[in-house]
Parts: sequence; structure tokens; C-alpha cells
Amino acid sequence: MPAIFDCRSVAARYMDWTAGALKQLSSTPKLATLLDVSRGDPGNLQYRDYIDKDSRRLGVPCIHREVRMPGEVPTALASLNEDPDVTGIMVLYPVGAPMRDEEVMDLVSPAKDVEGLHSTNLGYLVKYRRLLDQARGVKCVVPATAKAVVKTLLSYPQVKVEGAFAVLINNSMRVGKPLGLMLENLGATVVKCYDKTPRSLIEDCVRRADILVTAVPDPGFRIDPGWIKPGSAMVDVSFEGNVDFEALSRGPAGIVTAPDNRIGRVTRAMTFVNLVYCAQAR
Repeated sequence: MPAIFDCRSVAARYMDWTAGALKQLSSTPKLATLLDVSRGDPGNLQYRDYIDKDSRRLGVPCIHREVRMPGEVPTALASLNEDPDVTGIMVLYPVGAPMRDEEVMDLVSPAKDVEGLHSTNLGYLVKYRRLLDQARGVKCVVPATAKAVVKTLLSYPQVKVEGAFAVLINNSMRVGKPLGLMLENLGATVVKCYDKTPRSLIEDCVRRADILVTAVPDPGFRIDPGWIKPGSAMVDVSFEGNVDFEALSRGPAGIVTAPDNRIGRVTRAMTFVNLVYCAQAR
């Protein structure tokens, strides 16, 4: 029976760090969220509620901006970028037409980009630049979900990233692309699979994976638990679940995530860590 990644304890540790770091700042940072309510996405609404609760717990002011049409997003972001009281901005994706999400990411000021998705911040990740300001020790902001996966993996000594064969079943800008860079920077060999990857090749890669991260938003996508390599680490980032946990819990994996103890908790913690970095950079 595999061990379980305790995402609650990992998130709590970084939230405690954030609470301590906030006390060292000269002023309290403010977070702003932006949501296109025309989509009626229950997942985004729920996630915004979680962010709001985390903000209250930390004593961080949080404002919620809503737009009724995707075309209003650029104007709303311009306003938040120019607002001197706003330290960090979080866009709840997907936004939808007429703009691609990747275009919206570059409308957020890189100095307020708590999600680390602006091309400037992604460029630092490509170059493995860790400090934005060497003299003051201010760290660069990197994508929160990918960072959450890495921090969770590194919290367990039995998970060896350096030298590992890591398989990511996701190639998105928010998860797969930055996570692949992070793991490569830490010495892993990374293969990314996505919707164009033949099923037989996905199976072959999963069977070889020392580290497997899956984040497929399709509720119909499933990984056969029998493919999981003995002793491997498996992180399921997907909302619906890409692997049957009951079957997985009886399998040969070394350590796995559980549906009631998800990586999303750590992602939220990383968002507030990034908010601190944005405040320090100011």
C-alpha cells in the first residue's frame, strides 16, 4: 500500500512562512482576483472562495473584480495594473474568446503576476534564474501549481528528483510546461504527454516513470493503475481525478496523492508566497 502525500501539512508549512514574512513587510500587500462570470464556472467560483478564506486567515486584503464579457478583461487588468494599492493579481482561467489565455497572461503586469505566467517570469524559469534582486535576496515568481507540485515532491526524502525519469501528462502553460522546466532544472529527465500522444506511448512512458504527474481536465481520461511503476511517486493534479484512487491505493506505487488531500491546497499557499515576493520586489 503506497504512502500518501500530505498536501495539508505542506500547505500549512508555507502558509506559516507567509504569515511570518508578511510581518516583515513595511505594508500589508493586497491581492486582486479577476473572474469572467459569464462562463458560470463553478470550479472558479469555488477556488475564488478558497482564496478569499486564505486571505482572511492571513489578514491580507483581497478584492474580487468581475467582468460580464471576456472582451472587458483587458480594461479590467489595465485598471488593476495601475492601482498602486494592488500588489498582486490573479486571473481565474480560462477566460475564453476573443483572447487566448496566453495573451491574457501577458496583460498582467509582471510585477503583480502572482501566478508567474507572464512571459517575463516564465523567461526567468527557462534560464533558471532564482533571484530577481540578488542584493536584497528577492526571489523570482514562478507558476504556482507547478511550484506546488515540486515543493510537495521535495518535502518527502523518499522522492528523488535528481536522476528521476519524470512523466507529465499535461502540456499547458499553467502546469505541464513550467513543471517540466522546474524538474529539468532539478536534474530530472522529463517527458510530456498530451492529447496528441498515442495511448500506447502514454502507457509505455507511465510504466517507466519514477515520478508521474497527471493533470488532464477531461473527466473521461483515465490512467490504468496497473501501469504505475513500483515505488514511484504519483501526483494527480486533475480536478476530476485521472486515476482510480481505490485501485491505486492497492497498487505498487511508493507514494501518491489522495482525493481528500489535494495539491490545490499547496497551490493556494504558493500563490500567497508569490504575493510576498511581489511585495518584496516593490
